Amino acid sequence: MSAEIRRDAFRQSFMRLANRLAELSAWNDRARLSLSQGEIRLGPDAPWNRINEGEFWTAQDSPVEIRFTGTVPANWAGLPVHCRFQFGGEALLSINDKPVGGLNTLQTEHPVLTKAQGDETIRVRAEVVSHGLFGTPNSRPQIEIACLVVPDTEVRALCQDLVTCLDAARYLHSAGRDSIAGLLLDYLQNAFSAIDLPRHNTEEYLARIAASSTTRAYETFYGNQESLASLWEDWHFRLPSGTLGAEQYERLRVARKAFNRNLDLIREKYPAEGQLWLTGHAHIDLAWLWPLDETRRKARRTFHNVISLMERYPELRFNQSSAQLYAWIEQNDQSLFEKIRQRVSDGSWEIVGGMWVEPDGNLPAGESWVRQLLFGQKYFETRFGKRARVAWLPDSFGFTGNLPQLLKSAGIPYFFTHKLTWNERNQFPYDLYWWEGIDGSRVLAHSFNNPETGYNARLTAQEVGETWRNFEAKRRHDCTLLAFGYGDGGGGPSSDMLERFARLKEFPGLPRLQMGSVAEFYERVPQENLPIWVGEQYLECHRATYTTQARVKSLHRQLEHALVESETAATLAFVLNQQPYPNEQLHRLWEVLLLNEFHDILPGSSIHSVYQTAHIQLSASLEESARLRTAALAGICSQASLPPAESQGSIWNLDLFDRLLVGEIPVDAGREFQLLTIDGREVPSQRLDGNRILLESESITVPAWGAVSVAAFERPRTAIPAPLMATTRELENRYLRVRFREDGGLASIYDKESGREVIAGRGHQLWLYTDLPRQFDAWDIDSTYLEEGVELVSSSSPVLTESGPLRGSLRVAYRHDAIEIVQTYRLRRLSRTLEIHNSVHWSGRRRMLRAIIPLEIRTHEMWAETAFGAVARLNNRNTPWDQARFEVPAHGWVDLSEPSYGVSVLNNGKYGHSANGNILGISLLRSPIYPDPYADEGDHEFLYAIYPHRGTWRNGGTVRAAKELNRPLRYIAGRSAPPGDSLFQLRGDPLELSCFKRMEDTDDVLVRLYEPQGDRGCCILQSALDIEKAAIVNILEEHSEELKVEDRRRLTLPFTPFQVISVRLSLARRRLRPARVSGSLIALGVEQRGSAASLMAGPRI
Repeated sequence: MSAEIRRDAFRQSFMRLANRLAELSAWNDRARLSLSQGEIRLGPDAPWNRINEGEFWTAQDSPVEIRFTGTVPANWAGLPVHCRFQFGGEALLSINDKPVGGLNTLQTEHPVLTKAQGDETIRVRAEVVSHGLFGTPNSRPQIEIACLVVPDTEVRALCQDLVTCLDAARYLHSAGRDSIAGLLLDYLQNAFSAIDLPRHNTEEYLARIAASSTTRAYETFYGNQESLASLWEDWHFRLPSGTLGAEQYERLRVARKAFNRNLDLIREKYPAEGQLWLTGHAHIDLAWLWPLDETRRKARRTFHNVISLMERYPELRFNQSSAQLYAWIEQNDQSLFEKIRQRVSDGSWEIVGGMWVEPDGNLPAGESWVRQLLFGQKYFETRFGKRARVAWLPDSFGFTGNLPQLLKSAGIPYFFTHKLTWNERNQFPYDLYWWEGIDGSRVLAHSFNNPETGYNARLTAQEVGETWRNFEAKRRHDCTLLAFGYGDGGGGPSSDMLERFARLKEFPGLPRLQMGSVAEFYERVPQENLPIWVGEQYLECHRATYTTQARVKSLHRQLEHALVESETAATLAFVLNQQPYPNEQLHRLWEVLLLNEFHDILPGSSIHSVYQTAHIQLSASLEESARLRTAALAGICSQASLPPAESQGSIWNLDLFDRLLVGEIPVDAGREFQLLTIDGREVPSQRLDGNRILLESESITVPAWGAVSVAAFERPRTAIPAPLMATTRELENRYLRVRFREDGGLASIYDKESGREVIAGRGHQLWLYTDLPRQFDAWDIDSTYLEEGVELVSSSSPVLTESGPLRGSLRVAYRHDAIEIVQTYRLRRLSRTLEIHNSVHWSGRRRMLRAIIPLEIRTHEMWAETAFGAVARLNNRNTPWDQARFEVPAHGWVDLSEPSYGVSVLNNGKYGHSANGNILGISLLRSPIYPDPYADEGDHEFLYAIYPHRGTWRNGGTVRAAKELNRPLRYIAGRSAPPGDSLFQLRGDPLELSCFKRMEDTDDVLVRLYEPQGDRGCCILQSALDIEKAAIVNILEEHSEELKVEDRRRLTLPFTPFQVISVRLSLARRRLRPARVSGSLIALGVEQRGSAASLMAGPRI
């Protein structure tokens, strides 16, 4: 013991009283019955084998089953009976074939009988995994404890009184409130002095103390280091027998009564200060340090715990988010699901979140956020008859700026997070405030700061007191929220927590505690004069989650686009050809995407096996989505054919703006082809490596939601005028001249139209950094990473790989240790975009690869794409807030612009970016070792591009350039589609398409648009089919606001900055007529209500 402790009277009192409390807790049980003989089987088809208490069993990844049978002694009649187990891992416990809850190192005991009759048979069964709450493997799992006990309810009640008071005294002393802390210590000492414990029988006393040392009921919290279980001799004592005597119980009752009377007396002198609104909670990461299958088991254990607690503690209020968790319970445990439904109905269980999962807050695209909310709220409504009103995102790593608009549209007026208290440098200024999105929508936001355990409070006095002390908005409101329950790995509230709640809710000197629903907390908040936070909520932490696990991020981006394309194609087929809409398949694919947006999967912070599963799921979904898209488009084209040709097909544009014909299609190898459209125009082409040719035409446009059909004829192509020039040191087209150094570095990008240089100094650079953050290996990047980096320089000259006429390409190779990088620069004849294709063999650990692009641009902010919009960030380091944003998230593009000229950097699957002055950076790959030692080891393919433009990103084409990079035109081989107008087109100020789909519950269709650049105005939506009815709906496809339809085919849509607009359309009945062929021209007819209207007949827009 240090001299400081010896001189501190308070600390000496705490230690002395903690020892007295540990001694008293040795009498927590009146009696104990060991269940010495059990059975275990290592799988559902394996045989049962004997196993005894104290024995080890074979660890494995899949669950084992363990069972015991015991008979309640006759002399236990009239007493309560509990069971206590430590199986060596997490377990779901069933008593007499009824699941009762989970077991782990923090929760080892469950009630069995309220009042025994004696001689009952107790059948215990447990599903056990040899891993702890946080996934830690137990290589030698052991059944440490297997017993039935009779709890001594009087001793336990007094222990709870005293331990709660001691905990409060310790906290109040630390808070400088020694006057009340001293009184509490006096009351504790008086209570212990009044108790008479049986110390006269050495063997019985040692048996009691040894048994409590093994269970360590309170030692975890109070540090009783003088445990008999720690001694060298490894003492073993007999099981305790006997209980307190009648006189001892009477003295215990008198002591408890006097103790509580003393607390009542000082409540007036030291009244409660402030109020905490409590909600039980179990934060269950759907994947993190364990795989998805284990999460299903964690959910069952946790939810059975909660249901059991609600039966014993009616005051408990519990909240749970994530429709995916409920869906798993619905699939795996229907009885439990029905109990949850009952508790939701009576109000004790609250649905929160409103999303399919608790997703990452930065990386999902806008339509992904819509589906999170649509799928979540619809699930909750259909299963429980209720919707969430609170966006519950305690642990996501920052929040995109347009989220308030989407929450309000989904019927969610309230937002909660805890994560912003994690800021490394700048304290987030508000904890009760309006969060205003980039469109102007507002939601009421709240965050509490529990410095001990965050959103997983245990309801200690320290947590209660400090959460109130940290509440910044005290002068505006007298109450803050606090969520309690074991979390991250699940578990939820415990009986100990609820016993503390009962004692602390009116404790002298501490905040009052009130149990209630989260929504009710928000409803009580006075909404006047609250501060306002505008725009994104950037987390100054976990910046590496924009980059880690690049493969999954790339697959996620691809699937986001693929699903929108598949829905568009399926809806076109449904409208034009009356093909069945593949609703179930699309829903299933969306659920895969939404699941993998969970805030520890998509960010890259889970174990290796999680990413093996994610890769399989996302890849398979990407393939199935492509099949759905192809089948739908082929169905539309199925009644059309071209004159005989070597090969033929159609090139489809599934976006809502016309696009120049650019793309790659497969052809037979080794033959020369001329490509013609169905109206006889030649399509310029270039043979590529393998069986592919590149198409690019400045005169042929693929209409929005339309196609151009092409046929290949074996004959020479016509020479292409003004071809692209390509040498080993230069690529040049009509817009750009790109020059390379001898070592392959980028020397110049000269904009010929604007007459100005694009890059500054050494142009595009690759840097490799040592990347070992001070904590959170997969999550974090430290700002000091710049101090340890090396620029990669090619050891060979650039190699010309394509020399036109449509595209020129130069290959530059790098090698550093075991890392191999091949970059291919590509410039098309008609493009302003210099594409940089990357093929990387990534090896080695704790390194980061970044591309650095110095630009000849002078500006003070970088703009970046975010969900349904864009966000500006200062590109200097003037303030601590700016310095903290050294790495920021972005979607398809970032941009530096002067008023008349700018440069965007586009990408097809990267999210981590930086801007410092005129230097743009993009993080490409990382290699942390925890929690996945082999994160991203191996081969990668990805693309980013430099896009110089006139004007700013708003009028310079950046948004559509990025979309074209991520969503190429689609080729359908062997099928032809007619030329003609689109089913829909936009005219006027441009909006962007988010989705085109069939409505969830009707055969109407939905077009979702968004304003991407912070502008306001009107646009015209023109239809080639008659519109019977149109309305604006919310993202749940409800609450219609009828729109006027002009000439049966036209809608006027006003819009405001960054607005998301969902339009419901009731289209006239349609039936696809057989195509008619006139020479080489094919026209597709559509019949409507007795009159024919060709897609060709309407005015071109």
